[in-house]
Amino acid sequence: MILSMTGFATKTITLHPDDGNKVNISISIKSLNSRFFETTIKLPYTLSSIETDLIKLLKEKLIRGHIYVTINMSSQVLLKGMVEPSMSTVEGYVNGAQQIQKRFSNVTGSMSIDALLQLPNVFIMEEKEIDQAIVQQIMQATSTLLTSLIQAKKEEGAALKQDLLNRTSIMTREIQQIEQSAIALLEEQKNKVNKAFQEIELDETKLSDVRKAALYAILDKIDIHEELVRFDSHLKKLIEHLDSPEVEKGKRLDFTIQELGREINTIAAKCSDATIGAQAINIKVELEKAREQTQNIV
Repeated sequence: MILSMTGFATKTITLHPDDGNKVNISISIKSLNSRFFETTIKLPYTLSSIETDLIKLLKEKLIRGHIYVTINMSSQVLLKGMVEPSMSTVEGYVNGAQQIQKRFSNVTGSMSIDALLQLPNVFIMEEKEIDQAIVQQIMQATSTLLTSLIQAKKEEGAALKQDLLNRTSIMTREIQQIEQSAIALLEEQKNKVNKAFQEIELDETKLSDVRKAALYAILDKIDIHEELVRFDSHLKKLIEHLDSPEVEKGKRLDFTIQELGREINTIAAKCSDATIGAQAINIKVELEKAREQTQNIV
């Protein structure tokens, strides 16, 4: 199974606290590429206590990527408790009024309850802890939303897998052509060396020894058999990773593609043949495209 690291999902739920009020809560989750697991969570002050639980849930479900979570509330009534008079504030107002009358005798009148209620901060609203039943509803909604997000990531992952398999098919075809070209190149170099020595007048025994040494030196320089074997092995391993049931495989795929790149670079460097060079470039192009895709895999 292949999981993409990018995805987006959103959901709105309606809560009905015991006081009869209705509160709408919108939850949105966005996942982007990242080498590690990272989170950016924006919560109302009312829900700041659930941030740690949200991070645990996200880590368990999404494994890797930069996860952005935003939760908005239509009202803050979930934490609003009883409204009570601020007796210290009221006392301050009354004492202040009395001091004014004592200081300025020409000031007349009295403070009524109506006038007092018009003054700021006469009442305070008690905050209460959020109900755990409401917390459970929010966490359940988030978990359901994550399921939808993961499904979208699976669908995109299936497309990524198919694209990578197409890349491996092209690389398999190209490396097979390189193998055939390498065999023809080796045979051509043998013939060139033999022809060159036939034109040199040397003792037959000495000629045989020199010819062997020259052939070994030339063929060893252009022989890419070991590189071809390793490239083929890495390519098969890449396909195995794509088909494996393991969820977290993006880094393994990336490292395998790096190894393939090293081998094809060595092949291109050892063989100065134009045909092999062109085929090696084709493989490099496919490897670069594949590497771009693996950056988006969990």
